[in-house]
Amino acid sequence: MISRSTTHDFYLGRGPDAEWIGSIHLGTCACSSVEKIGLARSADEFADLVNSFLHAAEVGQVGEVTHRGHPWPWLWPTSHGTDYTHAFDRGTVWTARRGQRWSMRAGEYIPPGLGETPVVFPHGRDTCGYTGIDAADTVGRRYGPLLGETHRHDLHQLGLRILADLTLPSPGPAPAQLVELRAQLPPHLRYVINAHETTAELEIEVFGYRDGDPAADATAQALTALPALYGWTDPNGAPPRFGTRVLLADDERHLTHPALADRHTRAVLTTT
Repeated sequence: MISRSTTHDFYLGRGPDAEWIGSIHLGTCACSSVEKIGLARSADEFADLVNSFLHAAEVGQVGEVTHRGHPWPWLWPTSHGTDYTHAFDRGTVWTARRGQRWSMRAGEYIPPGLGETPVVFPHGRDTCGYTGIDAADTVGRRYGPLLGETHRHDLHQLGLRILADLTLPSPGPAPAQLVELRAQLPPHLRYVINAHETTAELEIEVFGYRDGDPAADATAQALTALPALYGWTDPNGAPPRFGTRVLLADDERHLTHPALADRHTRAVLTTT
C-alpha cells in the first residue's frame, strides 16, 4: 500500500525506446491500484490498468496526473529522478526505484545479479522544467535517494533542509538512508552551514569534538556523502548539484563562535 506522497512513471518496454504512457504525483492516500497494475499479464492489459488508474486518481483528486501525449511533467529530465518507475516488458511488470535498478518483477524482489537489464529511460529534456546547472544534459545521471521534493530548493533552502534532517526529529518514518547517516553522527554535535551560492557549495562546520578526537574524521567522511544523497552524480563528470566542505571547529571556535553561543542551538545557516 502507498502511504506517502510518491511519483510514478509508467512505460511499455524498457530502455531508450520504451513508450511512456503516463505519470502521477500520488498523494498520501493509501491506494492499492498501483499494486493491481503489477498483476498485468499483457501489454494491453497493463496500458488499460494504467489508464484506468490515472483517470480514477484524477477524478478522485488523489494525485497530479499526466497522460501520455502531454509534456513531460517533472523537473528532472528522465525517470532516474522518479520515485517508482513501472514498465511492462517480457510478459511481466518491472519496477525500479529512483532509477537504481529493476529490482521488482510482478511484486517479487529480484536480487542483484549478472545480466541485469540496464536502467535507461527515454529522455524528457525538451519538455522538463529544470533550468539548473547542466541539469538535463545526460540520461546517465543518478539522482540521490533523499532528493525528493528538494529538487525545487535553491542552495539556501537545501541547507536548511539538511540541517533539519540532521538535527530535528523526523515528522514520520525517515528514509533508510537518512537513518543510516544520522546513526554516524553523535547526537551532541552542533553545526553551522555556510551556503556559498556562487560556488554551489555547502561549507559545514562541526562543533562538538576536541582536537585529535579520532571520531571526528568518521563524521567528516559521513557528511561528504550529502551531495550523493540530496543531489546527483554523473559518471561523465558534469557538475554536481552542490559540493561540500567539512570543517571541524577547533577549541577556540567552541568558545568564541557567536552563532552557537546558546547551548540549546543545534544548527545555524548562513549565506555568502
